[in-house]
Amino acid sequence: MLKKWLRWFDRRPQKRLSRQDLGEYGETLAESELRKRGYRIIERNYRCKLGEIDIVCKDADEIVIVEVKTRASRAYGSPQDSITASKARKLMTLGSNYLAENGIPDAQWRIDVVAIMIESEGRPCIEVIPNAVQG
Repeated sequence: MLKKWLRWFDRRPQKRLSRQDLGEYGETLAESELRKRGYRIIERNYRCKLGEIDIVCKDADEIVIVEVKTRASRAYGSPQDSITASKARKLMTLGSNYLAENGIPDAQWRIDVVAIMIESEGRPCIEVIPNAVQG
């Protein structure tokens, strides 16, 4: 899927992606980067009544809840700047809910953020921030 996105970026006219397409592209890039770093992807776009987790994976013996933030411009700051205290609390709640729903409430877990900035040439700059949110 990543190759599909990269081919699209190579051929694209100079118009902007929709927010949804940019988000999907960012999640695809994040998944690929996490795999390269040895994370094992468990689930993508986990949804429950409380909200959505972009990616759930494992890093060694730890469950990792991943929030992906993708930006095509710095007009509103860096991608990681969008993780507010309210968003951090929501991610903590979603993580606890995911563990409970999957019968592993006592598992070790953390929340990482993958911040992606799409450069003007369409090249992504990817930063993985382990333990970005702590309770």
